[in-house]
Amino acid sequence: MVLTPLVVLSLQRGVIWADGEINAGPTAAAASNPLAPLDTSSPRATLRSFCDTVDRINANFTAKTHTLKERLETRRLLMQTVTCLDLSGIASSLVDSESRQAIVCLKEVLDRVPLPPADEIPDAAAVKAAGLKRWRLPGTEITLSRIADGPREGDFIFSAETVAQAERFYDLVRHIPYRADAGSPGLHEAYVTLGGWMIPESLIRGLPAWAHMRILGETVWQWIAMTLVFLGSFSLVRRAWRRRVHADGVRTRDFAGRLLFPAVLVAVSVASDTLLTYQIRITGDKLLAIKIGLHVVMLVGVLGGVLVAMSWLCDLLINAKGLRPEAVDSQLIRLAGKVSTFILIAWILLNAADSIGIPVTPLMAGLGAGGLAVALASQYTIENLIAGIVIFTDKPVRIGDDCQFGSVRGHVERIGLRSTRIRGADRSVISVPNAEFAKMQLVNYTQRDHIPLAFTLTLQPNIAPRTLRKLLDRLQRVLVDHKRLANEPANARLASATPSAISVDVSAVALTSDDDEHLAIREEVLLTMMDVIRDCGCDTSAEPTASPALMRAAA
Repeated sequence: MVLTPLVVLSLQRGVIWADGEINAGPTAAAASNPLAPLDTSSPRATLRSFCDTVDRINANFTAKTHTLKERLETRRLLMQTVTCLDLSGIASSLVDSESRQAIVCLKEVLDRVPLPPADEIPDAAAVKAAGLKRWRLPGTEITLSRIADGPREGDFIFSAETVAQAERFYDLVRHIPYRADAGSPGLHEAYVTLGGWMIPESLIRGLPAWAHMRILGETVWQWIAMTLVFLGSFSLVRRAWRRRVHADGVRTRDFAGRLLFPAVLVAVSVASDTLLTYQIRITGDKLLAIKIGLHVVMLVGVLGGVLVAMSWLCDLLINAKGLRPEAVDSQLIRLAGKVSTFILIAWILLNAADSIGIPVTPLMAGLGAGGLAVALASQYTIENLIAGIVIFTDKPVRIGDDCQFGSVRGHVERIGLRSTRIRGADRSVISVPNAEFAKMQLVNYTQRDHIPLAFTLTLQPNIAPRTLRKLLDRLQRVLVDHKRLANEPANARLASATPSAISVDVSAVALTSDDDEHLAIREEVLLTMMDVIRDCGCDTSAEPTASPALMRAAA
């Protein structure tokens, strides 16, 4: 029987990872077949797969030369080793760094504590016979638990509690010397102090002894490198912030200029996270705090970018349609943009909270209860908001329209989300809450197509009937022949005849919607009728008096 190098290594370590005989098992198969998964069918198989794979990672990691092929193989082996861990208790944004640290710490523990003989570790047959669901490494708190459901049902992996406590376990045993058969002695030290591929190993090893001294768990050169990263990041962010402002102190309004600062925040946070996690390799609670802080910075950049992009998109739509900034359609587009921005930001915040481990379900429940309380406390404000949306969509009036509500008449200057602002006839500004404005009977004079013309003429009481008939006929002709008046209705009718005066009601429709032009037509008609009255010898006893209908039309 031919022994593979992995079996030889297992024999040297004094543990036979075979089910009844010495064989290479699935781990050796994984070496020749990159697609082959690690064997995690039992506690014995999982321990063998985990230890042998990490030993191969350590061999690549501590090699004097690091070729691209070795780096790619190390990355693949790390991805395979992660399948031995239950990472359900780690936030999604921290999985990569926390899983690598857990692998290193667990392997350091397994290389120091005594391991039981292979035949005392349950294999697949023992698991099936005993219905085993959990197995604890004797003398430790390291536990392997069976996956209950899903595509990997039945596999044994290191439990979530074990993964969470891996660093604590290492701190407790780091003073214990390695066993003689340890497969990867010095793994943690090499992982922490050698840095990533961007930092030459020769440079780190050539540093003076004081640079390798540990302060709060990290070496001096790591603290210096971390400080340089933060100073460089701060400098870039500061320059991007200053670029947002012109030399004259006015903030830039172009899209690229406004988007620069959020983009720099995102880029700096991602670059700093990569350098500190994979190149400088900060570990422990310090790395956790730094990563959360950098994720917050990135979140601020993303939210700032969303605000800038949505504002730019609204401006683009308004300009494409050729709308005035104060027009109702423009405000409706901006309202839709604000609502969409709010929904998008809420979705980003919830996903960001979930990615750093903040429970989203209780947060949603709290937001729901808080939202209900806010809704009850601000129901009048919400009523105004809904009424504003109704005014936007129904459009009974537009900005610039001449309208009347109640006894107030004026021009609409602004339709906001809470109130509508109207410039009155006396030039005063009237703000009406949208909820009240939407309930009122609104008269929109701007949308009328024509303006009625109506007034009453008062004549002397002693006019002969024949003369009066002739006068009424000529007054009727004045209305019919006028180019700016509609032919129908156009009437000049005798309204009353008393001993004191004769009244003639005149009504017509001016072919205009402009108040100034209407007044000019009215004036021209009145002057022409005065000439007709004098020609007929029926001079008026008083100035023509406008009827209430005319007063309402001209008001």
